[in-house]
Amino acid sequence: MKRILCSLMFCCLLGLSQPVLSAKPIPVLNAHAAILMDQATGKVLYAKNSRAIMAPASTTKIMTAVLVLEQLNLNRTVRVGDVSWEGTSLNLVRGERKTVLELLYGLMLVSGNDAASVLAKTIAGTETAFARLMTEKARLIGMRNTVFKNASGLPVIGHYTTAYDLAILTRFAMRKPTFQKIVKTKYFKISGSKPGTVRNLKNHNKLLWKYHYTTGVKTGYTVNAGGCLVASASYQGRSLIAVVLKTKTIYDDCIKLFKYGFS
Repeated sequence: MKRILCSLMFCCLLGLSQPVLSAKPIPVLNAHAAILMDQATGKVLYAKNSRAIMAPASTTKIMTAVLVLEQLNLNRTVRVGDVSWEGTSLNLVRGERKTVLELLYGLMLVSGNDAASVLAKTIAGTETAFARLMTEKARLIGMRNTVFKNASGLPVIGHYTTAYDLAILTRFAMRKPTFQKIVKTKYFKISGSKPGTVRNLKNHNKLLWKYHYTTGVKTGYTVNAGGCLVASASYQGRSLIAVVLKTKTIYDDCIKLFKYGFS
Protein backbone atom coordinates (compact mmCIF):
# COMPACT_ATOMS: atom_id res chain seq x y z
CA MET A 1 0.00 0.00 0.00
CA LYS A 2 2.85 2.37 0.92
CA ARG A 3 4.51 1.63 -2.41
CA ILE A 4 1.29 2.49 -4.30
CA LEU A 5 0.89 5.78 -2.42
CA CYS A 6 4.50 6.71 -3.07
CA SER A 7 4.09 5.94 -6.77
CA LEU A 8 0.97 8.11 -6.99
CA MET A 9 2.70 11.00 -5.24
CA PHE A 10 5.68 10.69 -7.57
CA CYS A 11 3.42 10.77 -10.64
CA CYS A 12 1.61 13.86 -9.33
CA LEU A 13 4.87 15.67 -8.70
CA LEU A 14 6.15 14.67 -12.13
CA GLY A 15 2.96 16.03 -13.70
CA LEU A 16 3.34 19.35 -11.92
CA SER A 17 6.86 19.68 -13.26
CA GLN A 18 5.71 19.43 -16.91
CA PRO A 19 4.70 22.52 -18.92
CA VAL A 20 0.95 23.03 -19.25
CA LEU A 21 -0.10 23.05 -22.90
CA SER A 22 -3.20 25.08 -23.79
CA ALA A 23 -4.94 25.74 -27.09
CA LYS A 24 -4.85 29.19 -28.64
CA PRO A 25 -7.93 31.12 -27.41
CA ILE A 26 -10.75 31.15 -29.93
CA PRO A 27 -10.77 34.63 -31.52
CA VAL A 28 -13.55 37.07 -30.74
CA LEU A 29 -14.63 38.83 -33.93
CA ASN A 30 -16.85 41.78 -34.74
CA ALA A 31 -17.97 40.11 -37.96
CA HIS A 32 -21.57 38.97 -38.12
CA ALA A 33 -20.43 35.91 -40.10
CA ALA A 34 -16.98 34.42 -40.54
CA ILE A 35 -15.05 31.28 -41.39
CA LEU A 36 -11.46 30.06 -41.45
CA MET A 37 -10.68 27.20 -43.84
CA ASP A 38 -7.57 25.21 -44.65
CA GLN A 39 -6.97 25.85 -48.33
CA ALA A 40 -5.45 22.46 -49.08
CA THR A 41 -7.93 20.22 -47.29
CA GLY A 42 -11.10 22.31 -46.98
CA LYS A 43 -11.17 21.67 -43.23
CA VAL A 44 -13.04 24.34 -41.28
CA LEU A 45 -10.92 25.65 -38.40
CA TYR A 46 -13.30 28.36 -37.18
CA ALA A 47 -16.89 29.28 -37.95
CA LYS A 48 -19.31 31.94 -36.81
CA ASN A 49 -22.72 32.05 -38.50
CA SER A 50 -20.89 30.64 -41.52
CA ARG A 51 -24.11 29.34 -43.15
CA ALA A 52 -26.11 32.52 -42.55
CA ILE A 53 -27.47 34.18 -45.71
CA MET A 54 -25.48 37.38 -46.28
CA ALA A 55 -24.94 40.08 -48.89
CA PRO A 56 -21.49 39.55 -50.47
CA ALA A 57 -20.88 43.05 -51.89
CA SER A 58 -17.80 43.07 -54.16
CA THR A 59 -16.52 39.69 -53.01
CA THR A 60 -18.94 38.67 -55.78
CA LYS A 61 -16.17 39.57 -58.21
CA ILE A 62 -14.23 36.45 -57.24
CA MET A 63 -16.77 34.40 -59.19
CA THR A 64 -16.74 36.93 -62.03
CA ALA A 65 -12.97 36.50 -62.30
CA VAL A 66 -13.27 32.70 -62.22
CA LEU A 67 -15.64 32.64 -65.20
CA VAL A 68 -13.54 35.14 -67.13
CA LEU A 69 -10.40 33.04 -66.62
CA GLU A 70 -12.22 29.94 -67.78
CA GLN A 71 -13.96 31.42 -70.83
CA LEU A 72 -11.92 34.28 -72.27
CA ASN A 73 -8.45 34.63 -73.78
CA LEU A 74 -6.51 37.03 -71.56
CA ASN A 75 -4.95 38.74 -74.60
CA ARG A 76 -8.30 39.37 -76.27
CA THR A 77 -9.05 43.04 -76.83
CA VAL A 78 -12.49 44.23 -75.76
CA ARG A 79 -14.16 47.45 -76.87
CA VAL A 80 -16.00 49.31 -74.12
CA GLY A 81 -19.55 49.98 -75.20
CA ASP A 82 -22.45 51.72 -73.48
CA VAL A 83 -21.89 50.69 -69.90
CA SER A 84 -23.83 52.05 -66.95
CA TRP A 85 -22.60 51.44 -63.44
CA GLU A 86 -22.39 52.89 -59.96
CA GLY A 87 -19.99 52.58 -57.06
CA THR A 88 -16.31 51.73 -57.51
CA SER A 89 -15.06 52.24 -61.04
CA LEU A 90 -12.10 51.81 -63.34
CA ASN A 91 -13.34 54.96 -65.08
CA LEU A 92 -13.66 53.27 -68.44
CA VAL A 93 -14.64 55.44 -71.38
CA ARG A 94 -17.01 54.39 -74.14
CA GLY A 95 -15.07 53.30 -77.21
CA GLU A 96 -11.73 52.58 -75.53
CA ARG A 97 -10.18 49.17 -75.91
CA LYS A 98 -8.82 47.00 -73.13
CA THR A 99 -7.39 43.51 -72.97
CA VAL A 100 -9.25 40.99 -70.83
CA LEU A 101 -6.21 40.84 -68.54
CA GLU A 102 -6.30 44.62 -68.00
CA LEU A 103 -9.99 44.43 -67.15
CA LEU A 104 -9.30 41.59 -64.70
CA TYR A 105 -6.73 43.69 -62.84
CA GLY A 106 -9.20 46.56 -62.77
CA LEU A 107 -11.88 44.20 -61.51
CA MET A 108 -9.88 42.70 -58.66
CA LEU A 109 -7.53 45.51 -57.57
CA VAL A 110 -9.78 48.58 -57.64
CA SER A 111 -13.08 46.67 -57.72
CA GLY A 112 -14.21 48.22 -60.98
CA ASN A 113 -17.94 47.72 -61.39
CA ASP A 114 -17.58 48.98 -64.96
CA ALA A 115 -14.95 46.31 -65.65
CA ALA A 116 -17.33 43.68 -64.22
CA SER A 117 -20.11 44.83 -66.54
CA VAL A 118 -17.89 44.85 -69.64
CA LEU A 119 -16.52 41.37 -68.91
CA ALA A 120 -19.97 39.96 -68.15
CA LYS A 121 -21.43 41.28 -71.41
CA THR A 122 -18.42 40.03 -73.37
CA ILE A 123 -19.12 36.48 -72.19
CA ALA A 124 -22.91 36.32 -72.00
CA GLY A 125 -24.32 39.30 -73.88
CA THR A 126 -26.09 40.70 -70.84
CA GLU A 127 -25.17 40.92 -67.18
CA THR A 128 -28.37 39.08 -66.25
CA ALA A 129 -27.40 36.12 -68.44
CA PHE A 130 -23.90 36.19 -66.98
CA ALA A 131 -25.31 36.11 -63.46
CA ARG A 132 -27.14 32.90 -64.34
CA LEU A 133 -23.82 31.39 -65.42
CA MET A 134 -22.33 32.50 -62.10
CA THR A 135 -25.06 30.74 -60.13
CA GLU A 136 -24.71 27.59 -62.23
CA LYS A 137 -20.96 27.56 -61.57
CA ALA A 138 -21.62 28.07 -57.88
CA ARG A 139 -23.69 24.89 -57.77
CA LEU A 140 -21.06 22.92 -59.68
CA ILE A 141 -18.32 23.70 -57.15
CA GLY A 142 -20.44 23.10 -54.07
CA MET A 143 -21.87 26.51 -53.20
CA ARG A 144 -25.35 25.44 -52.08
CA ASN A 145 -26.62 28.71 -50.60
CA THR A 146 -25.60 31.29 -53.18
CA VAL A 147 -27.48 33.14 -55.90
CA PHE A 148 -25.93 35.83 -58.09
CA LYS A 149 -27.92 38.59 -59.78
CA ASN A 150 -25.05 40.66 -61.16
CA ALA A 151 -21.29 40.52 -61.79
CA SER A 152 -20.26 43.28 -59.40
CA GLY A 153 -22.03 42.71 -56.08
CA LEU A 154 -24.14 45.85 -56.13
CA PRO A 155 -27.12 45.36 -53.80
CA VAL A 156 -30.19 43.77 -55.36
CA ILE A 157 -32.91 41.53 -53.95
CA GLY A 158 -32.03 37.86 -54.33
CA HIS A 159 -28.26 38.33 -54.57
CA TYR A 160 -26.77 36.46 -51.61
CA THR A 161 -24.23 33.96 -50.32
CA THR A 162 -22.69 32.65 -47.08
CA ALA A 163 -19.25 32.85 -45.52
CA TYR A 164 -18.89 29.10 -46.06
CA ASP A 165 -19.77 29.35 -49.75
CA LEU A 166 -17.29 32.19 -50.27
CA ALA A 167 -14.56 30.06 -48.72
CA ILE A 168 -15.48 27.20 -51.09
CA LEU A 169 -15.34 29.63 -54.04
CA THR A 170 -11.99 31.08 -53.00
CA ARG A 171 -10.46 27.66 -52.48
CA PHE A 172 -11.49 26.85 -56.06
CA ALA A 173 -10.27 30.17 -57.45
CA MET A 174 -6.87 29.96 -55.76
CA ARG A 175 -6.10 26.84 -57.78
CA LYS A 176 -5.80 29.10 -60.82
CA PRO A 177 -2.25 30.55 -61.11
CA THR A 178 -3.39 33.73 -62.88
CA PHE A 179 -5.99 34.40 -60.22
CA GLN A 180 -3.36 33.93 -57.50
CA LYS A 181 -1.01 36.33 -59.28
CA ILE A 182 -3.64 39.05 -59.73
CA VAL A 183 -5.08 39.05 -56.21
CA LYS A 184 -1.69 39.32 -54.49
CA THR A 185 -0.59 42.24 -56.70
CA LYS A 186 -0.29 45.53 -54.81
CA TYR A 187 0.23 47.88 -57.77
CA PHE A 188 -0.40 47.51 -61.49
CA LYS A 189 -0.44 49.75 -64.55
CA ILE A 190 -2.87 49.44 -67.45
CA SER A 191 -3.38 51.61 -70.51
CA GLY A 192 -5.36 54.81 -70.16
CA SER A 193 -8.35 55.94 -72.18
CA LYS A 194 -6.11 58.00 -74.49
CA PRO A 195 -3.02 56.80 -76.41
CA GLY A 196 0.18 57.11 -74.38
CA THR A 197 -1.60 57.41 -71.01
CA VAL A 198 -1.75 54.89 -68.17
CA ARG A 199 -3.96 54.09 -65.22
CA ASN A 200 -2.12 53.37 -61.98
CA LEU A 201 -4.00 50.78 -59.94
CA LYS A 202 -3.53 50.19 -56.23
CA ASN A 203 -5.11 47.15 -54.59
CA HIS A 204 -7.98 48.03 -52.23
CA ASN A 205 -7.04 45.07 -50.04
CA LYS A 206 -4.95 46.76 -47.33
CA LEU A 207 -4.30 43.40 -45.67
CA LEU A 208 -1.52 42.97 -48.24
CA TRP A 209 0.32 45.71 -46.33
CA LYS A 210 -0.99 45.02 -42.83
CA TYR A 211 -0.26 41.28 -42.59
CA HIS A 212 3.00 40.00 -44.05
CA TYR A 213 1.75 36.52 -45.02
CA THR A 214 -1.28 37.71 -47.02
CA THR A 215 -1.64 36.32 -50.55
CA GLY A 216 -4.99 37.94 -51.59
CA VAL A 217 -8.06 38.09 -52.19
CA LYS A 218 -10.95 40.64 -52.31
CA THR A 219 -12.62 43.39 -50.28
CA GLY A 220 -16.25 44.47 -50.46
CA TYR A 221 -18.59 47.07 -49.03
CA THR A 222 -22.14 48.29 -49.38
CA VAL A 223 -24.37 49.88 -46.77
CA ASN A 224 -26.43 46.69 -46.58
CA ALA A 225 -23.52 44.24 -46.62
CA GLY A 226 -21.22 46.27 -44.39
CA GLY A 227 -17.50 45.63 -44.57
CA CYS A 228 -16.56 42.33 -46.18
CA LEU A 229 -13.23 40.64 -46.80
CA VAL A 230 -12.21 37.34 -48.27
CA ALA A 231 -8.51 36.84 -47.57
CA SER A 232 -5.83 34.22 -48.00
CA ALA A 233 -2.48 33.82 -46.29
CA SER A 234 0.42 31.35 -46.36
CA TYR A 235 2.91 30.55 -43.61
CA GLN A 236 5.46 27.75 -43.34
CA GLY A 237 3.93 25.81 -46.22
CA ARG A 238 0.34 26.07 -45.03
CA SER A 239 -2.35 28.21 -46.68
CA LEU A 240 -5.57 29.43 -45.06
CA ILE A 241 -8.68 31.22 -46.29
CA ALA A 242 -10.54 33.66 -44.05
CA VAL A 243 -13.93 35.22 -44.75
CA VAL A 244 -15.46 37.98 -42.62
CA LEU A 245 -18.82 39.56 -43.48
CA LYS A 246 -20.59 42.61 -42.13
CA THR A 247 -17.91 44.09 -39.89
CA LYS A 248 -16.23 47.45 -39.41
CA THR A 249 -12.93 45.74 -38.60
CA ILE A 250 -12.32 43.54 -41.63
CA TYR A 251 -8.53 43.56 -41.32
CA ASP A 252 -8.31 43.04 -37.57
CA ASP A 253 -10.83 40.21 -37.78
CA CYS A 254 -8.89 38.44 -40.52
CA ILE A 255 -5.56 38.86 -38.77
CA LYS A 256 -7.04 37.33 -35.63
CA LEU A 257 -8.27 34.37 -37.66
CA PHE A 258 -4.93 33.83 -39.38
CA LYS A 259 -2.96 34.04 -36.14
CA TYR A 260 -5.35 31.55 -34.58
CA GLY A 261 -5.13 29.18 -37.55
CA PHE A 262 -1.35 29.28 -37.96
CA SER A 263 -0.81 28.75 -34.23
